[in-house]
Amino acid sequence: MSGLRVRLLAAGRGRRAGGPKAWGLYGGKALLEVQVGFLATVTAPENIDVAIQGEWLERCRELSPRVNWVAADPEGAALSSLQALLKAAPRARSFVIHVDMPVFDLRVWRALAAVPGDAVPVYEGRRGHPVLLTAQTLDEVARLDPATGRLDQFLRGRTVTEVPVATDVILANLNEGLK
Repeated sequence: MSGLRVRLLAAGRGRRAGGPKAWGLYGGKALLEVQVGFLATVTAPENIDVAIQGEWLERCRELSPRVNWVAADPEGAALSSLQALLKAAPRARSFVIHVDMPVFDLRVWRALAAVPGDAVPVYEGRRGHPVLLTAQTLDEVARLDPATGRLDQFLRGRTVTEVPVATDVILANLNEGLK
């Protein structure tokens, strides 16, 4: 899926989960490592931008030196992490997803990429993850107030193509933490 970027939000402290979800185990590996490994099948590692806590920079660069690791405020809202990624990397049509959303089904990503414009996957009438946004939409997101804005609320007020998919993996969210 050349020309597309992935913006992965992984800077949170994970207070409800008992610690940062990025480093929780998923299939015996850190979730962040699993995510980056999968995302490298979606696009080139150079097109993957990950918001992380600043103190993780060295550890993350060792994990994957070709990925664009961007320090973000772990106390900030998810929108502020996304905005940090938008400042640090070129604007391009981009997937946006949180580290705790294990959508490891390449068919979902390809279905979204096949649609022009902004797109969101839908399973049985429910929207899921990731979202795919144009550079123009990301420009608007960059101007939202991170103290009051939320990406999901912003997208509800826009025309976004809903892409039906045959899997509920788009609804997965590891809010309960990892083992």
